[in-house]
Amino acid sequence: MTAAQLFQYLLLFLLIGFTALNFYALTVGRKKKKQAHANYKQTLRLLEQRAYEKMQEHNVHFDEKQGYMNDLSEGILLTFDTKKKMVGITLKDAFYLFAYADFVSCKQTYETVDKNKLANISVEIETKDSIITLVFGSKSWKATSYLGKFLLSDTKEFCSLLESRCLGKELSQLT
Repeated sequence: MTAAQLFQYLLLFLLIGFTALNFYALTVGRKKKKQAHANYKQTLRLLEQRAYEKMQEHNVHFDEKQGYMNDLSEGILLTFDTKKKMVGITLKDAFYLFAYADFVSCKQTYETVDKNKLANISVEIETKDSIITLVFGSKSWKATSYLGKFLLSDTKEFCSLLESRCLGKELSQLT
């Protein structure tokens, strides 16, 4: 057996091993993605059920909804009653209800720590009566990471959606 043949066999075994690792990563990745999607749906289903109970209690009808997840896998359900002009925000352990007219502002907040890392990514909603803080990112994330960008875009979308409904602005004006 020559050195060239030995090198070919070695390269062949490396390629087979690399292919096996890629195949394993692909199948495990799909399972994790399916599980994450199922968890997302389950979390939002529970929040929708809680919102429905609050809807009955406060005599409103939420006809539009948008769900969000934070980095702790806790959901945030933003709902609108377009006829009575009311906003409902449902969390696992809290519920906020206010009229469009009571909405003052919404802003995205975060802290910058350790060279381009973002922490405490949240949304502050100011109403005439209170300030509501919703945490989207509790851990520190690189601003360029997939999850960091995702959390920033979710908070921006959340505020844009609230402002478009409550203040009557078009989404194109807000971005």
